[in-house]
Order: sequence, then C-alpha cells, then structure tokens
Amino acid sequence: MPLKTLDELLAEARENVGQISPDELTEAGDSVILLDVRDEPDYEEEHLPNAVSLPRGYIELDIDDVAPEEDTHIVTYCGGGTRATLSAYTLKNMGYQNVSVLTGGFRGWKAAGLETEES
Repeated sequence: MPLKTLDELLAEARENVGQISPDELTEAGDSVILLDVRDEPDYEEEHLPNAVSLPRGYIELDIDDVAPEEDTHIVTYCGGGTRATLSAYTLKNMGYQNVSVLTGGFRGWKAAGLETEES
C-alpha cells in the first residue's frame, strides 16, 4: 500500500466528514460539543463560547472524557480547518457517527463578527 500525502489524506477526510457553517452552529446551540483542537495557548488567548479545549494530539486519549456517547454531535475547529478536518476524520474512524468541521475555522468565525471569549 503506497503512502498517502497530506493532500490525499485531507481529501479523503473531507469526503467523509461534514461541514457546518458558523450560522448553522449558532442555531444548534447547546446540542453540540464544540472541540477546539488548536494548541492550549491559542485556546487560552481566545476561543468560541462553550468550546472545550482538546488539542489534536490528545483526541484519541481524551475524547471519552468529553463525549462518551458515539451519537453525540461533535463539531471540531482550529485556525482554518486542516487540524479540525483531520481530528474529525479520526473521530469518525473511532466510531463517532455525528462529527462536523466548522467551515472556515476560528478565523472564519471571527471574520463573521461572531462572539469569542478568553480563558
């Protein structure tokens, strides 16, 4: 089996993971678990309201503490989308059935003028 490039892996992930827009996410309210998969200093500086910090390197280790049910709606985000897409794909491969990526990531959220908070 040949090795996959990052571009190939991202394309595969995008085919298998849905997207959610900032507007759709605000309408979903508290019905989702919002995972900030950026590094902790980025989260502490500024993040989306009600987001849980779970850096990409800890997804497999700590997701059970955050989302114990396989049908929980999970939305991942990072700065622009790459880490969030790979994290969401990992969660899908782990058996989580309802995983989405925030379109545009944190930068897209801020560009839309939506609320953020600091830790």
